[in-house]
Amino acid sequence: MLTRIVHNSPQLCAFFDQLNLELSKPQRQHILNMADALLVCEDEKILAALQRQFIEAPDASNMADFLRISPWQAEDAHAALRANQVAWAIAQAECTGAPKVIFINFDDSLGEKDKDTCHLEPVDWFHDHGESTKNKPRFKKAFCYLECILRIGKIVVTVDLRLYLRAKTVRRLNRHRSPDQRIPFRSKNSLARLMLEALRQLLPEGWAIYVQFDSWYASEGLIKYVRRQGWHVNCGLKCNRKLNGIRLDQLAYKLRHRRYTHVRVTAADGNRTTYYVRDTTGRLEKVPSDVRVFFSKRHPREKSPAYFMSTDVTRSAQWVLQGYRGRWSCEVVNFYVKTQLGLADFRVQSYEAVDKYMVVVLLTWAYVERQFEQECSAQIKNYGDIIRRHRDEHAIAWLTGAIEMAMETGDTELVLQRFLHPEAQAA
Repeated sequence: MLTRIVHNSPQLCAFFDQLNLELSKPQRQHILNMADALLVCEDEKILAALQRQFIEAPDASNMADFLRISPWQAEDAHAALRANQVAWAIAQAECTGAPKVIFINFDDSLGEKDKDTCHLEPVDWFHDHGESTKNKPRFKKAFCYLECILRIGKIVVTVDLRLYLRAKTVRRLNRHRSPDQRIPFRSKNSLARLMLEALRQLLPEGWAIYVQFDSWYASEGLIKYVRRQGWHVNCGLKCNRKLNGIRLDQLAYKLRHRRYTHVRVTAADGNRTTYYVRDTTGRLEKVPSDVRVFFSKRHPREKSPAYFMSTDVTRSAQWVLQGYRGRWSCEVVNFYVKTQLGLADFRVQSYEAVDKYMVVVLLTWAYVERQFEQECSAQIKNYGDIIRRHRDEHAIAWLTGAIEMAMETGDTELVLQRFLHPEAQAA
C-alpha cells in the first residue's frame, strides 16, 4: 500500500495555529496528524488506516492513547474553535456588507454502526425518524449527535458538535463509574440550550438573531429561553400544537377558503420551489407572546400542510421560509462529515474518547469550511473540491519527494522502502 503524507499540510497547520488551542506540542501534532489523515484517507477511517497514510508513521496506539488517556479536554477545544469561528464569520460579514442577521441552525443526526456493536459506549439503539413510517417504526444501532451551524448571508460555519446519550444509556454507563466520573443526562433540548448559552457571549450586540430548528425541538422551554435573550425563533411545528386553543390541523381546515400566498424559495443550487402558504397570528399554548404560524403546501391539492412558526410577527412568509430553507446546511454537514471525514468510523470505546474523536472531526471540517469560504470560485464549487485539492497537494508532495530521493540516491529499493508502507512490502 502506498503512503500519502510526507509532511502536514501548511494550510492546515496555519489554520490550527490561529485557533490557539491549549495543547502541548505532542498533542497538537497528534491532532494535526489525525486531521490530515482524515482528509487524505479514502478507506474506512479507523486509526490504523489513518496511521498508514504517513511515510514516518506514528504507532496507531499513540493515536488511540491520545484519545483515551491524554490529558486534554474536548470542551476546551470546542470553546477555542467556537470563538474563532464566530469571530471570523462576523468579520467576513462586515467586510462583505452582509445584513446584520444571524441564523443559528440546529439539527441532530445518527451515525450508523453495525447492529452487533456492543462495546462502544455512545452506541445504542435509536429510533430513525427519517426511515420510519407511521405504522412501521425503524430502529438502528447508532450514535446520535447534535450540530449547531451559524449562517450570516452566504457565510456558513459549524460552531458545535455534541454527542447525545439516551437516559437509558447514561444509567447503564454510570453503573460502572465512580460518582466523580458519572455522565450527566441531557435531553436534546437541554443540549441545544447549552450550545446557545455557549454562543450567547460571542454574538455581537445590535444584530438580529434567529434560532431555527425542526418540530422536535419546538418546546415551550427552548422557545422561552431564546426569547429571553432578545432573539427570535423560526421553527417547524407538529399538527397537534395549539394556537389560541385550537389544534393546527383543525385551524388549517378552518382557513381552507382563504387565498394562498405564493412563496418562491431558492435553494443553494439556484433551483426555485413554489409553495402555497396561508398564515395567521396568535398565541401558542404555554408561549407568552404572539407568534405567526404558516401553513405550507407544495400543491393546493396536497392533503396535509407543513406547519412553521416565527416569533417575529413582522416578517413575511417569503422571508421566514427562505431563512428556514437555510437549515439545509445541516444536511450538507452531515453528508460530508460522515462520508468524507469518517465521523462514524471510530472504534475507541469510552464516551470521553469518542467525544475527543468528534472534536478532531469537527476541527477538520472547520478547516474545510474556512478554505471553501476563502477560495470559492469556478474551480472550487463545493466542499468536495477542497478535500480533493488537499489530497492532490499531498500527492504532489509525495511524488516530488520520491523523485528527489531517487535522483539523490539512485537506489530504487531505498525509495520503495521509504515511500511504501512496510506491511505492503511484506505482503
